[in-house]
Amino acid sequence: MEILKLVWLVWLSQGRDKHIWEDLYEYSWDEIIGRMYLLKAHGSVENKQYADALADFEQALQLLAKDGVRRKYYCRALADKALVQCFLGQYEAALSTIDQALALAEQQDRDPIVDNRCAILVLAGAFSEALDLLQARLDQDASDTDLRFTLATCLLHLERYDDAVAAYEQSLADGYSHDERGLEAARRGQQPDWISL
Repeated sequence: MEILKLVWLVWLSQGRDKHIWEDLYEYSWDEIIGRMYLLKAHGSVENKQYADALADFEQALQLLAKDGVRRKYYCRALADKALVQCFLGQYEAALSTIDQALALAEQQDRDPIVDNRCAILVLAGAFSEALDLLQARLDQDASDTDLRFTLATCLLHLERYDDAVAAYEQSLADGYSHDERGLEAARRGQQPDWISL
C-alpha cells in the first residue's frame, strides 16, 4: 500500500521469490520468469525507479499473456502497471490499464482493483465519477479507512471542505494514520499544494 497525492493505492502482484521457486516445477517457465519480472518491477518501485518498473511490468505481461500461465498473474500485473503509470503522471493510460485488469479479474481481486480505480479517477481529475464509485464502495464496507481517506481527498478536490474534514477525521478516529496535509488544508478551507505532494 502506498499514498500518492493523498490517495491510497494497493499493490496486487507483490510476491516473494520463495513462492516462485517453490512453484518452479509445477508451472510453465513463462509464468515463473514473468513472476520474476514482477519481483524486479517491485524492486524498481521501491527504489522509485518508475520508468524501469514500467519496463519490467511490460516484460512480465508479455510472458504472463502466454498459454499455460494462470490468468491471475497477468491481471495483477496489469493492475500494478496502472499504479506505476500513476507515479509517472500517466493517469489516462492508468485508467485504461486498470479497466483491462478489471475485465480479467477473478472475484478475490476485484475489490482492490476497483479501489485502485477510485484512486486513479481522483488522480485523473474525474472527481464526480470517483465520488460516485467511492460512495458505492463505502456502502459495501463502511469501515474501509483506505477508501474513506481517498474519499476525503476527492471531497477536498471538489472544495467540499466540511465533508472532507469529516471524512479525514473519521478515518483518524478509526485508528488510521496518514498524511494529514489534506486534513489541514480542508480545515483551512483551501487546496493543498498538489504539486509538492
